[in-house]
Amino acid sequence: MSRVDAESKATGRSRYVADISLPNMVYAAVARSTSAHAKIKKIDTSVAEACPGVIGVFTAKDISQILYGRNLIDTPILANEKVRFIGERVAAVVANSRKEAEDAAAMIEIDYEPLEAVYTAREAIKEGAPVIHPDTLSYKGSIAKPENSPNMIWLGHKGDKLAAELALETSAFTVEHSYRAHGVHQGYLEPQACIADFQSPENVRIWLTNKAPYRVRNMVGDCLGIEPENIVLQPITLGGDFGGKGSPQDAPLCTALSQKVGRPVKMVLHYSEDLTAGNPRHAVDLDIRLGADAEGNLTAAMVIGYLNAGAYGSFTPSAKGPAGATQLSSYRVPAFYSESNRVYTNTVPRGNMRAPGASQGTFAIESAMDELAHKIGMDPIEFRRKNLLVEGDKDTDGEHWIEHRGHEVLDAALAAFTPVEAPPGWLYGRGMSVYSRHTTSAASTSIRITPVDDGCIRVETPLIETGTGSHTVLRQLLADQLGMPSAKIEVVGVATDELPRDAGAGGSRVTAGLATVVDVAAKAWMNRLRDEPIVAEVDGDSGVHIGSYIVQIAQVAVDPDTGQFKILEFMNAIDVAAIINPLAHQMQIDGGALMGIGCATLENLDEQQGQVWNANLGEYKLSSARDAPPFKTVLVPGGIGIGTANVKNIGESTTPPVGACLANAIFDATKRRIRDLPLTAEKIYEAMRG
Repeated sequence: MSRVDAESKATGRSRYVADISLPNMVYAAVARSTSAHAKIKKIDTSVAEACPGVIGVFTAKDISQILYGRNLIDTPILANEKVRFIGERVAAVVANSRKEAEDAAAMIEIDYEPLEAVYTAREAIKEGAPVIHPDTLSYKGSIAKPENSPNMIWLGHKGDKLAAELALETSAFTVEHSYRAHGVHQGYLEPQACIADFQSPENVRIWLTNKAPYRVRNMVGDCLGIEPENIVLQPITLGGDFGGKGSPQDAPLCTALSQKVGRPVKMVLHYSEDLTAGNPRHAVDLDIRLGADAEGNLTAAMVIGYLNAGAYGSFTPSAKGPAGATQLSSYRVPAFYSESNRVYTNTVPRGNMRAPGASQGTFAIESAMDELAHKIGMDPIEFRRKNLLVEGDKDTDGEHWIEHRGHEVLDAALAAFTPVEAPPGWLYGRGMSVYSRHTTSAASTSIRITPVDDGCIRVETPLIETGTGSHTVLRQLLADQLGMPSAKIEVVGVATDELPRDAGAGGSRVTAGLATVVDVAAKAWMNRLRDEPIVAEVDGDSGVHIGSYIVQIAQVAVDPDTGQFKILEFMNAIDVAAIINPLAHQMQIDGGALMGIGCATLENLDEQQGQVWNANLGEYKLSSARDAPPFKTVLVPGGIGIGTANVKNIGESTTPPVGACLANAIFDATKRRIRDLPLTAEKIYEAMRG
């Protein structure tokens, strides 16, 4: 089935936020901090106010000390009294055109008194480190504790530390290493943008590059003192998300400015601003200890993570940050302990990215699994096979999944594996990694079905199309349930005042959530007494613990003279249930793996002393079609999924294991271990020369 948005996108009719124009609309631009940590001594706006087309210049004194956030409320609309990262919003200009607003913003003079700054999570929790937020404990939604470092947003523990330490001490084999995964941007092509139209406290309309409009409605309302039901988020198409468009970003600022000037206000970021002041992936340092007995059975694991949250912690759904960084969910581990330290630093604030935390954590854990296998003298594949969870086992979170199909997926991958020859003179290496992911059984969304002429129906949904094909999946699910041709079903996105709820895209929940609400809607449609619209909604968790496994195998060639490496073939073997749209499913597999390759080998914000140096798409390298290696896909059907549609997650499955898979393959070729991302020719060259 073709995508419902294919024609509109191919013809350019799809409308993004940057395409929207309202009557009497004006434009906003901001002056950003050039200091990582400093007191604001003086802001001189006189020159900016006199610039052509300027309607007003605003600072924190004009918008009060308003904070906002997704759960932890710690981010100011405009910096007040001090700045905490390079790129922070300090002052805003509203003008008749975007150019006039940007020209005037460049004329604002800000006088700073520098303060000592700190840039890594490990440094920030040391005694005597500069305090970034003196009022951490008072923030709404704060889960900080007074006994911890003042820069600690969250210190979480899981498991029994003493038991894990004792098991490690008595293990026949142990490894202990530190790994680092750098910060990367989500890489969506459409930059952040917003239009706010504040007509009255009872009538506010917002167009925003955001995948969770109901959540944004509540956040904007909370911070500006507006009843959330009086704020309407308009339906819009997103030009990609990958986790980066879940927070309100500039919506509070644009709404406050619209209220000030009495006109609709539009703000579109340049990509340099998106890279330096967005919400990229957390940089994570991980200390890993693994132990095994003489037969190669895992005995214990300790995972200590240091998550760099940047200057503000409000851009993740929970103040705890991405839990995936310290999870170890694929293996049987008798004694397990993890610790998560999420810490403020004077760097760009961090948010979520595809499978939040999992790419960073899986890189460390799957690298350490290979290192322990080599120390024991076992083949890394057989070492994993010996320790994969089986039916009846509980994972390190204490959960029992309905099934564990890791062995089936591993066997299928090996059965499909065929060695590829390296170029003459190059070193050949093979590496693998394993990842497993829970498919959420929680669903919170709603749809309306309305009959139209000629036996057709119109389906209205508040779910934002982020580019993944979710509206197409909705049409297919309904066509299957109602037994009607998909061509007779029109899917339409609607505003937040049209339907009661939607949790937004993310967490691999969209297809499972749609399958759940379609079950309800189909029954209501079949049982309706008259030919009239029906509204179906779901909001709850079935409590079903379903997950899926993926095994990746990479074959690489390494040039011993330069350290350059090529991916000869990249295999994804995946545990699947029913596949709603095979083309979209394959797109998620290949696209997720290519994103993982980019994050592991190309992408780098190149942060130094709080400054992002690769702040344009010429220097910040995203994967292109030319970077895609030969992909091989092995689907392992027969899995148990969610609901009548029997679906499992796929969107966030193929990105997390890539970094370790490539690092393990490079080690196999060179016998040199790279423990910090990205994997570059320079690092390999230096490692091969000691």
